[in-house]
Amino acid sequence: MWAEIGYILGAYLLGSLPVLYIIGRLKGFDLRGEDMHLGLWRKVGYVEGATGIIWDIGKGALLPLVALLWLDLGVTVASLSALAVLIGMMWPVFLRFEGEKGNSTGTGTAGGLLLGVHAPLALGLFLIPIGAGGLTRAALSLRKPNASLGERFRFSGQSVVMPLGMIIGFAILPILSWLFHSQDMILTWVFLSMFVLIVIKRLTAGLSEDLKSDGDKKSILLNRLLYDRSYR
Repeated sequence: MWAEIGYILGAYLLGSLPVLYIIGRLKGFDLRGEDMHLGLWRKVGYVEGATGIIWDIGKGALLPLVALLWLDLGVTVASLSALAVLIGMMWPVFLRFEGEKGNSTGTGTAGGLLLGVHAPLALGLFLIPIGAGGLTRAALSLRKPNASLGERFRFSGQSVVMPLGMIIGFAILPILSWLFHSQDMILTWVFLSMFVLIVIKRLTAGLSEDLKSDGDKKSILLNRLLYDRSYR
């Protein structure tokens, strides 16, 4: 029992490690208060940006896969450790509980769990809207007229399709788990919890400042839910 509890707590601490923030600080940038992935990519460099993305997805996938395929801790511990990693990324103890939105790590945890329980079809369907959003975002940026190649690869501006694809993927994730792996309902409940946490983070991060503006409050909340920002 204590080993399982320690594993879950360790997962939270791993999720809390501010690797992206540390990389930014080493290069002279304080990325707090912004999307650290985009900050690394645009301000620091492409290698650092790619490293940050790989780290956040990888740490999400690592713990559930190790729990299921190596340590044989069972689906419950694997699922709770995946949720703990995500919570650590969103509310990291090392950054005063001010973390990221959870999209990349959430994708990793979902992938690790679904691969670990041998549900590749559910994983593939989950990744379709996310992949479609990402590819559309990249295509629109790379085809920008009157922009240099460097500017195109910086993915400047804000995206509508990427956050929309993400929220659709996480919304259908519990349904996919229930349809394709209903024998372990803990997976469905954890995926539902992940979706709720991602929605909460989208709706609340920096909300108080945006609500002070003259914008329509319902539109602000709807835009945050769908597009991960207050204004389109």
